[in-house]
Amino acid sequence: MEFSLFGILEMVTDSLMMSLLVPITILCAGGGLPYVLERRRRRSLEKALPEVLETISTTLGAGLGLQQAFTDMSRQREDLLGRLLRDAVAKSKATSFDAALSDFALRTRSPMVQRAMNLLQTANANEAPLQQVTFSMSIEYDRLVRLQNKRHADLVGSAVMMQILMCVLLPAVIGMMYGLFAPASSGIPMTDIHNSVMVYFGFAAAFGVLAGAVMIGRSMTSSLWWVAPWALLGQFTYMATYLSAGQMV
Repeated sequence: MEFSLFGILEMVTDSLMMSLLVPITILCAGGGLPYVLERRRRRSLEKALPEVLETISTTLGAGLGLQQAFTDMSRQREDLLGRLLRDAVAKSKATSFDAALSDFALRTRSPMVQRAMNLLQTANANEAPLQQVTFSMSIEYDRLVRLQNKRHADLVGSAVMMQILMCVLLPAVIGMMYGLFAPASSGIPMTDIHNSVMVYFGFAAAFGVLAGAVMIGRSMTSSLWWVAPWALLGQFTYMATYLSAGQMV
């Protein structure tokens, strides 16, 4: 078996695990992509929340009511949050403002935004000083968003590096070692060893993905979709390095 296009195809077809992982990886990539898009959508709404609360506080300080503050905000913003606010303002004309605000919070699908809207509704129902409440909330949520961004920036590099170490560097080293000392041309039976190493890299990929998810605070459900792609990458790297190193002997 040579390291070429036909060698790669033969490498995949000869391995039962790699043959199974190829279609599974395609399915998992399709299943994991919606989680990525949803996470970006949620983060964009949460980043805009402190600014929204500060603007509402300024509008309330000018003597306008809470509903008018949301109406003005919906007209000013052209992003996703602005579109959701415009839908909520339109629904408030047919229902009540509280019901429309609750619907807006649910449609954001962000626990942070939902908690903020719940606090705002509670403060409004208890006739609390909304200007001070919204201003304090804007400061606290700005601090929370900054802490989340800092945690993500500090740990995402370590999480990705751990996955690269487990699924690229380690398979390359082991494949190089086996390729130099027990190449395919030597006639040494390596089938059982290859199968065992393939299984090991599957577990290594699962560990790297799940440990990285814990580090950066992502859910296990959204991260499990990427176990198969990383496992396939590790197995492919191992076999490609083994074949290329065997040609050097």
